[in-house]
Amino acid sequence: MPQGVGVQLPPPAPKKEFKMEFKELKSKGLKREFSITVSIDDLKDKKIKKLQDIASKAKIDGFRPGKVPTSHIEKLYGQSVMVEVIEEKVSEASQNVLKERDLKAAVKPDVKLDSDMNDIIEKNKDLVFTMNCEVLPEIVITDFSKIKLDKPVSKPQEKDINDALEYLAKQNKSYKEVSEKTKSKDGDQVTIDYVGKIDNIAFEGGSASDANLVLGSKSFIDNFEEQLIGLRQGDNKLVKVKFPENYQSPDLAGKEATFDVNIKKVSKAEESKVNDDLAKSMGLEDLDTLKKNLKERIQQDFDSAARMKLKDSLLDILEKKHKFELPESMVNQEFNQMWNQLQQQLEQQKKELKDLELSEKEIRKNYTEISQKRVCTGLLIAEIGNQNDIQLDDSDINKALQMEMQRYPGQEKEILDYYQKNQDAIRQLTAPVFEDKVIDFILEKVNLKEVKVTREDLFDSGIKADSKQKEKKKSKASSKNKSKSKTKTEKTKAKKD
Repeated sequence: MPQGVGVQLPPPAPKKEFKMEFKELKSKGLKREFSITVSIDDLKDKKIKKLQDIASKAKIDGFRPGKVPTSHIEKLYGQSVMVEVIEEKVSEASQNVLKERDLKAAVKPDVKLDSDMNDIIEKNKDLVFTMNCEVLPEIVITDFSKIKLDKPVSKPQEKDINDALEYLAKQNKSYKEVSEKTKSKDGDQVTIDYVGKIDNIAFEGGSASDANLVLGSKSFIDNFEEQLIGLRQGDNKLVKVKFPENYQSPDLAGKEATFDVNIKKVSKAEESKVNDDLAKSMGLEDLDTLKKNLKERIQQDFDSAARMKLKDSLLDILEKKHKFELPESMVNQEFNQMWNQLQQQLEQQKKELKDLELSEKEIRKNYTEISQKRVCTGLLIAEIGNQNDIQLDDSDINKALQMEMQRYPGQEKEILDYYQKNQDAIRQLTAPVFEDKVIDFILEKVNLKEVKVTREDLFDSGIKADSKQKEKKKSKASSKNKSKSKTKTEKTKAKKD
């Protein structure tokens, strides 16, 4: 072959066109309905490929591996393979319709077969189905540079550090043994031996020696601790209790038990003093070092609270500046999730809706508003991230995984395996990380003005602020009425004169 002359390769075979037709039946707001038809030829082609794939791998008595005739495979698996093909084509065609119309489904589309399965399989009829779905709204993102926000800033004061020291001192109590004649009371620590029994038989994990128990700490079940009040060193007590219905051990849940308890020691609580000894009990060199550590920790708490306040303010403004229709299906999903959580909590607490302060109507109204706000915020965050190509990298995902694994010490491998096999779970786990990246992106573009605030302002939930605002308005209205009343009186007086 002469140099420089290559072999001309044949052009690649054209990709077989997906034989599909569709017609839009409804378009109202975000709701869409399509009638979709997939050619029987397309279904057959897909079915043949699947049967050939099975034939190449099948091991059937009387045939060499990979040499089973397709006709024989057709008899064995033809119908089940066709059902599988129909399911795949319904999904594929639905996605293609949305893609062709440049739409994105808000939730999984609802599909209803119009064709009879037997007509498709036995009579070679086309596949016809109806797809109903809600689509995501078009969102025009505002100019972030026109947004003005106050950024709260707060520094720990001496009072904050002293309050923290007093709290630590109360938490780090020491206990001093009292005389044998002194009776135990609420807040004292008793050192006990005990043996737990059900039906007079000791049960596993129900015994201990030299156990320290602070009376009133609610560390033990039922009214166990109350029954030990008024006892002295050396006293014996038969404690009768009932395990909770939802107790962690199913073998003990809901059962009545007795505990043979021996009081070995009664100790009185003594609060630690704020000095170097308190610092040393916490593994630090001296009180100054403890104060420095506390100041740093309090500053971190302040910064975190300030960030949350700023984030809430930003999301409120974004919600006000973007008006678009919310997919009803997404709002309903969010509402149902919240409602189910409430029902589970009530069930665990053995309560009903009527036991709550608010009526069911008020709760539903509140949950609907929260659901709408969450869906609105979620769609905005997703769209801003999409338009600005904000993505999570491996380090973001690894960080989220590490934090999750730290919550379950000893189960790191199981947690990692679960998330590696479950992409939906990974998306749910990393959603807050993605949200923070988008928030950071926006905050770089808005106009921020630092405003010094107090600790109270920083951790105020907003309820006080709202009531102050209402009081202010009420006060203004009151003074206005008084002013009007005064003017009226003066006019009347002038007329008389």
